[in-house]
Amino acid sequence: MGLARPHRSRLAWAARRRAAGALLLGLASVVTLGCAHAGTPPAAVPPSVTTSATTHPATHTTGASLLPFTKGQASSSRQAQLADTGYTEEEWRLRGQAQAYVADGQWHDDGLWGVKASHPPQPYETRILVRKPKDPARFNGIVLVEWMNTALSFDLDGGWLLNREEIMRQGYAWVGVSAEAASISFLKGLNPVRYGQSSAEDDNGQSFDIYTQAARLVRQLAPQWGLPAKPPVRLLALGYSQSGSYLITYLNAFQPWTQAFDGFYLMSTAAVGMPLTTSGSRYFSPQYRATPQAPVIQVSTEMEVMVGWQLSRTPDTNALRHWEIPGASHLDRYMQQEVLAVDLSGKALQMPQCMKPTNTLPTRVFNRAALRALRTWVTDGKAPPIAPRMQRTRLGFVQDDAHGNAMGGLRMPDLDAPLAQYGMYSNLPSRQWSAWSFYACMAGGSRNPLTPDALRQLYPTDEAYVDAYSKAADQLLSKGFLLPEDHAQLLEDARAVKLPR
Repeated sequence: MGLARPHRSRLAWAARRRAAGALLLGLASVVTLGCAHAGTPPAAVPPSVTTSATTHPATHTTGASLLPFTKGQASSSRQAQLADTGYTEEEWRLRGQAQAYVADGQWHDDGLWGVKASHPPQPYETRILVRKPKDPARFNGIVLVEWMNTALSFDLDGGWLLNREEIMRQGYAWVGVSAEAASISFLKGLNPVRYGQSSAEDDNGQSFDIYTQAARLVRQLAPQWGLPAKPPVRLLALGYSQSGSYLITYLNAFQPWTQAFDGFYLMSTAAVGMPLTTSGSRYFSPQYRATPQAPVIQVSTEMEVMVGWQLSRTPDTNALRHWEIPGASHLDRYMQQEVLAVDLSGKALQMPQCMKPTNTLPTRVFNRAALRALRTWVTDGKAPPIAPRMQRTRLGFVQDDAHGNAMGGLRMPDLDAPLAQYGMYSNLPSRQWSAWSFYACMAGGSRNPLTPDALRQLYPTDEAYVDAYSKAADQLLSKGFLLPEDHAQLLEDARAVKLPR
């Protein structure tokens, strides 16, 4: 599953790095490495309430346990949104000893990354959030274990947000893990009483082991969440944006020997592997290792694809699917609203005021289809459909059609029956300049309506627009890229459109 890197000029390379930095919210420049093989991975460890962190070459035993929090509002809580959904939310302390790691040999972009213990395990305490059906009969046996995203300086459940409707209508359980040192620091500063005992090494070195221990505990406990006759519990790792980059590192360096997850789902993730500690360098353009030990599906918006030229050259294999969504932005209007709806506990974030309307394309319907496809892949062995990749010019840039929308890729009906042009990296704040507003406007993209004259030429009648939209939506449904529930909703929305006459 190589990520071939085309030749590019120094100027193009520099521009790409600047765009990637904006996309990842000011993360430091990444480092590109060459190819080599890693050391021999440690042996797998079976899941247990008392987990063992097996390292290479030494073995250390660490105990992990879950303790309930007292009643009270949890950070990043969605309780208000879950009130009438048949879902509950609980917050638990995760406590134990976790191992920190260093690279075993030099890491290169073939994805064959080895790790070894850097020093003896150290104590830690963090938290997990658990959202699951109240009725055990609704639990479908699949637990989504999300690495909480800290790019905005608080825990963000991006994977939950993109897939919430599918999660609740299909009966998944969801677990958010505050694995990073940044999460723990935020929690302690937010509520010193509730989270006063939380702790971890400042260099983030324990985060991968914390994530593994959380998964093993969940695998042990989750059978109690459903009926006795349910199938065996399966765990899917979720990562949104920066957290997806942590999962790239986890896939390459840890999953081969932890075997902690049955599948991986990366959303809006750039081609960057995160380092083992905060003092390390990010790994740019890494491949997934040829045998990732579990199925992987990655869903990328146009913004990540634009700054990740090699993503379009990543081959789909019997273990990897990569869907590219033209017209989609990294943090569209829906995601901005959901970010502000989380319990930010005093964070003064406001809806950004941008020079252009923010992208509103509902491309999360593809995220929901990807989740259902990954579930089928893991439980039944049926691989998801292969999506076309976005088209590029001879110089490697994404190619646009006559309306200014990207060509190729997994296309919303809104691009084959367009009402607007969807811009990338072309929006800025109109007022209230701040790091948040600049990032939100840039990462939110833009929606630029087509002129009335252009619309009249495309669609002589409203019915002509609905027919064109329905044809594109029907094709997506038949190929497995659109769920029936979302197909029906898209068609209903299209019928409500009134074009200028």
